[in-house]
Amino acid sequence: MNNFVRRAFNKIEKLSTDEIKTLVRYQASENELLGKVLQKIDIGIMVTNTTGRVLTCNDEVKRLLPLSRQLTEGTSLRFVIADEDVGKFMESALKQVSDDKELEKEFHFQRGELVRTLVIGVSAFTSDLDPVFHQDNGKRMLFIVRDVSDQKRQEARLHRSESLASLTTVAAGVAHEIKNPLASIGIHLQLLRKAFQRKKTLALSDATRYLDVIDEEIDRLNGIVVDFLFAVRPMDVRLRLESLNRIVEDVLNFVSYELSEQRIVIKKHLGEFLPKLKLDENLMKQALLNIIKNAMNAMEDTGGTLTVSTKLAGDSVSLTITDTGTGMDEATMAKIFEPYFTTKASGSGLGLTMVFKVVKEHHGEIAVTSKKKVGTNFTITLPVPTSERLALEATKA
Repeated sequence: MNNFVRRAFNKIEKLSTDEIKTLVRYQASENELLGKVLQKIDIGIMVTNTTGRVLTCNDEVKRLLPLSRQLTEGTSLRFVIADEDVGKFMESALKQVSDDKELEKEFHFQRGELVRTLVIGVSAFTSDLDPVFHQDNGKRMLFIVRDVSDQKRQEARLHRSESLASLTTVAAGVAHEIKNPLASIGIHLQLLRKAFQRKKTLALSDATRYLDVIDEEIDRLNGIVVDFLFAVRPMDVRLRLESLNRIVEDVLNFVSYELSEQRIVIKKHLGEFLPKLKLDENLMKQALLNIIKNAMNAMEDTGGTLTVSTKLAGDSVSLTITDTGTGMDEATMAKIFEPYFTTKASGSGLGLTMVFKVVKEHHGEIAVTSKKKVGTNFTITLPVPTSERLALEATKA
């Protein structure tokens, strides 16, 4: 209700018949305008009371929702929703959602060859009219239904495009990597052939030096192929509710002796009462180890400080790993997650690629900042599961 109508309603006893008619016409005009807007938007809108009886809805929500019969004002949701999962979600939302709590869920429907994806969000609000008009104190449930099928398909196409671009980069890296061992094998085969031509026969001791190099290069080629398969193969991620702080503690305990040997001091600032996250413990530990190994290499000659911190930031938990090593310039930072990019003579160039893949598989984000001769900072941001968010909100309440 806008301020003009609210003021008029509060003084309605003092209004003349003509003034009341004007007020009614004004409100009718406003309602008509609102109704036209609701019918024009491509988002499904539906308002119900707390028992699920429909008070108003637009045509789009009728088109989007899986219905067993016509949806009209006064209809009860439990009798019109055809999909069992959607029905259970709405029934649960009517009981759980309050003015400070919202729910949202994604649903998938097969329509011929296409998959249709709906996102249904539920929130609550209270009407500010005199409660005498409402037996439930004016509490209303707002259902917003969006068809995100095209968005999901675009995201899938973008993901395939990114995967193809990544595969192209990896393939180029593999082509570059295999040149040297193949050239070395070719050279030593030529040397072995020439040795045969000179001596006609060769003792094992004479051939061994050539064969040993060829064996080493074959092993190197095999390692490149294994790394290539890792870079392109989807990860087998098994997510469970885990404590991020415990995983961090386990990793730091594992590398503490090695860090001490390199004169690297560990500083921990782990947030208290962090919610559990959906994590693959083994993959997350490997990712953290790779970042810490990079930090150790950056502080190899000088020693330094490794600072690890975790904290709750809204609906996410952030994990920050900072070193006081050699740092990187902007050109290097732009490439560190690319397959086969490395600044170390003996590096595979896949360590941080693996870290990036792990974070993405956890629906998280990773950012890096660095400054030459100052150090590097990696920040991983991971989402808090909905169940843990609700538990946090309950604790705050």
